Amino acid sequence: MRDGSRMSSIGQGFLVMRRYLSAMALAVVIATLNSGCFKMAVPEDRALPVILWPDPPEIPRISFVNSLSRQEDMGIVDGPVKSFWRFLAGHAETPLSNPHGVAVDVEGRLYVVDHFLKKIHVFDPKEKRYFLFPEQGPAFVSPIDIAIDDKHGRIYVSDSAEAVVRVFNKSDRKPVGEIRSGGLGRPTGIAVNPLTDELLVVDTLNAGILRYALDDNRLKKVVGAEGSDKGRFHSPTHIAVAPDGRILVTDSLNFRVQILDPQGGFVGSFGAAGDSPGRFSRPKGVAADSDGNIYVVDALFSNVQVFDREGRLLMAFGKAGNAYGEFWLPTGIAIDSRDHIYVSDSYNKRVQVFQYLKDGELPQ
Repeated sequence: MRDGSRMSSIGQGFLVMRRYLSAMALAVVIATLNSGCFKMAVPEDRALPVILWPDPPEIPRISFVNSLSRQEDMGIVDGPVKSFWRFLAGHAETPLSNPHGVAVDVEGRLYVVDHFLKKIHVFDPKEKRYFLFPEQGPAFVSPIDIAIDDKHGRIYVSDSAEAVVRVFNKSDRKPVGEIRSGGLGRPTGIAVNPLTDELLVVDTLNAGILRYALDDNRLKKVVGAEGSDKGRFHSPTHIAVAPDGRILVTDSLNFRVQILDPQGGFVGSFGAAGDSPGRFSRPKGVAADSDGNIYVVDALFSNVQVFDREGRLLMAFGKAGNAYGEFWLPTGIAIDSRDHIYVSDSYNKRVQVFQYLKDGELPQ
């Protein structure tokens, strides 16, 4: 028994000594980091390939720009102290887990909905900063899409399972409210129409589009109903607003995209079920560039098809795979004021960035 007690005392002594040495080592590391004598290794710039669509000798219209799966891919690098604490906390090197909705604000910040983490990633290349919000506790159950209201300084996120659109302050990303009115069943795609000062919300369950006033989140009108006729929907999912204010809706199980005027009136539609160019298998995200061309993500085709304003097929880019310019179940898409195209490559755990080449010239 005395030998056992002695061994126990020795073990406790080793444990105390190990804790002491660990604390001393941590103190030395922190002091070194704060003194500026130690710098965390920063990844070198990656060699990104030049990829163009369509293939030469055709005039290029789309070019590959970047692939984002972590903050360093956008040139955002933490300081040495923050990097060290991030390492101790065990944070994954690749923050994106299951990207869905994407949006870009007027300052160029990229917002990405992470369906698995139930968080929003914010990449700010101008200020070289990265955020993940909400910071404390999960605010979402099933986040799908995101929209930015630059005029009123608000961020809107649809939470499908909770039948709610959550509202955050853009400046500090704090929650400021929620939208449940209008009998929301399953909110999915959302978009801001700055020309009408409205938030547009797709209700997949009730096959409609809800129009809310941005100043007070008041429901103004419900557009559409279940069906396959003009202006009716069957499991609509995604929505976008073209530069001229026209509304683009992915009418998923009708295998088409419907075009509505700013008030929700039917303008036209294009697409049908099939596996040939111009048709759809699993249409997802939709967006428009500065010329009004319409981009539609197809998850099962693993590509993005590009149509003109009238819905005539122009081209497609992407294919199945995990290399640059390839996709694995892509979902969301957003296009910023500089015609940068952001595509959520969900199962590849990244957002790929492309450039629309208006005049067929590569950007300088």
